[in-house]
Amino acid sequence: MARLLSALFAGCLLLFTSACSHYRLGTGVERDFQSIFIAPVQTNAAYPQAAAVLTTQIRETFIRDGRVRVVNTPDEADAVLSVKLSSLQRAKLTSLTSDSGLARKMGLTLSATTNLQDPAGKKTWFTNRAVAVERQLFTDNGSADLQPIQQLQAEYALLPQLAQPFAQEILGSVLDTW
Repeated sequence: MARLLSALFAGCLLLFTSACSHYRLGTGVERDFQSIFIAPVQTNAAYPQAAAVLTTQIRETFIRDGRVRVVNTPDEADAVLSVKLSSLQRAKLTSLTSDSGLARKMGLTLSATTNLQDPAGKKTWFTNRAVAVERQLFTDNGSADLQPIQQLQAEYALLPQLAQPFAQEILGSVLDTW
């Protein structure tokens, strides 16, 4: 009986350990590039302060991911990522009870196009790939004395919260299977 139990235990152990022997972390996708240069985000005059915040967040997201090495110059890179902000759209979702012309809650959609190519420009992996993220914000604290400047302050405060999912979308479009 003891032999039967030990044989059964050994068989189960062999079965369970062999099932995990072929497991691999990551996507298993082979890329044509191992290093990437992330160019500063190009922006329009409607949201000029976004460039530095978005560029930093995109770089940090790629560094944390670790599937490719982020370099500081295009000369060191196998691929160059460029991002151009297309628009920042605002949609009024809720009006103030005291003034229906002023927004209490807004939806912001940040849209951009991305390009990925080698530094020499001979090989292009993709061009004008669209990326968009949306977040909602409140422009007041619930009080009736709203000042128009609060909308701008709320948008500036929301920028880091837009930057993180924006960077994740770009990371996915560059490194995940297309």
